[in-house]
Amino acid sequence: MGMVSGTAQSAPIKGKIIEAEVKLSVDPGRPLPLACGLYAIETEEGIWLCAYYGANRSVFDFLPQKGAEVDERTLGISFHVKEFVSKPDYQLAHWEEFKKARLMAYKMGH
Repeated sequence: MGMVSGTAQSAPIKGKIIEAEVKLSVDPGRPLPLACGLYAIETEEGIWLCAYYGANRSVFDFLPQKGAEVDERTLGISFHVKEFVSKPDYQLAHWEEFKKARLMAYKMGH
């Protein structure tokens, strides 16, 4: 998978999901749907903006939802992107920008 940024090498994230955007998209030309899970997770240290991407059907039903308490060690998925924002600096605009930048879906059409 490529290099992991320094923040992604941090300790496993454990906290509460305060924002979540989970999207499944399908493409007739691809055998598996694409799952994209974007999360803002509040921890003691601050807010982690995390993104998960996968084409493994078995995890779709288990992608966490808003309000869930999560522990990355036992979550069953690994986040591909992790960005840290301190609590005093966090605003909903961070979440909106993160969603715009990171939401992935198959493009329909030709």
